[in-house]
Amino acid sequence: MGQLDGVKVVELATYIAAPSCARILASYGADVIKVESPKGDDLRKAQVSYFYPAETDTASYGMDVQNAGKKGLAINLKDPAGMEAFLKLLETADVFVTNNRVKALVKMGLDYETLHKKFPRLIHASILGYGELGPLKDKPGFDYTAYFSRGGIANSLMEKGTSPAIPASGFGDNYAGIALSSGVCAALYRQQKTGLGERVTVSLLDTAIYGLNWLLGASNFGSEMPSTRKKTNSAVCTTYKTKDGRWIQLALIQYDNWFPKFANLLGAPQLLTDERFSTYAAMLNNITALVEEIEPLFAQKTMAEWDKLLTEADLPFEIVQTMNEIAIDPQNWANDSIFKKECDGKDIYYIRTPIKFTESPMLKEEEACHGRSPRLGEDSSEILKGLGYDDATIADYLAKGIIVQK
Repeated sequence: MGQLDGVKVVELATYIAAPSCARILASYGADVIKVESPKGDDLRKAQVSYFYPAETDTASYGMDVQNAGKKGLAINLKDPAGMEAFLKLLETADVFVTNNRVKALVKMGLDYETLHKKFPRLIHASILGYGELGPLKDKPGFDYTAYFSRGGIANSLMEKGTSPAIPASGFGDNYAGIALSSGVCAALYRQQKTGLGERVTVSLLDTAIYGLNWLLGASNFGSEMPSTRKKTNSAVCTTYKTKDGRWIQLALIQYDNWFPKFANLLGAPQLLTDERFSTYAAMLNNITALVEEIEPLFAQKTMAEWDKLLTEADLPFEIVQTMNEIAIDPQNWANDSIFKKECDGKDIYYIRTPIKFTESPMLKEEEACHGRSPRLGEDSSEILKGLGYDDATIADYLAKGIIVQK
């Protein structure tokens, strides 16, 4: 039994952020219906720009990432009959998930205020770019812009004096989706207690700045971003390059406990008696100098050699992994966090949602045929039948393009 068995979610969303929220709810056991226009979610076409195979009549691998376990309804909401059917669907739902901008929802009559009057127990959950208030509330927002750029993530990740790193597409979207799923679960609890709905909003901008809250809190006391790996908060909490050109991230946060071990691994016990580095307080005033002492020593060994030495010394560190390494990382497979599908002789890797339960594990149907994303409008007829539409009406709607089914 899933945590959300019996909960019905209607998703009217495109791309990644809101669909990722609905995918999490589906993994908890909710019945999620993905509603698309007759043209389909733009991600169906856009996925090829991220090197997924193009969608076919039988597979849409990029869509699977955010839409596994959902049913599909393709309907023309610009047609009065289509909107009427959609409202009937919402009347049966517990949660409505969307990433349409507020002004678009108002135009369609799908904003929270309008729907709350019609369906007072419906939870209205939305992902916004910049929040529901303020001068940017109607500005289009993606994780490239609202999350990485205005939210400060790009600035925090760049090496000082260089250009911003290329954003990992979908990164901010997925974290906003996790945040929204948390809010939806809280609203569902309230719904069960009171019978009333709620409006839950998460913005890409809010998600970004919340992630930076530790650094932002100290911004008026000298904390600056971007920084440089030679002048961070600690000379042993930065990255070092190995003999074979790989990078290793150290996290020797307990300096007085861990630096003596590390200095001996470097073959540089003299660093322990150097008054610039002998204490944590002294090191903080000489971070760049210590980094420059460590760099040539660290570069004398390969990644594999450092991996062995640091592991045996029980020091906190990690290899900066590539995408290919993440895909085959035994730690990820041991925790059942990853699985794969095969396409044209190549593996496509998928990451499960990160929230795990022990007593009632999440549904793990992504590998099964019904765990994939729905083809465009795949379940349109079935969904309308469930709303009381007869076969003749459904056939008429298909003929007129009010609904689409593949």
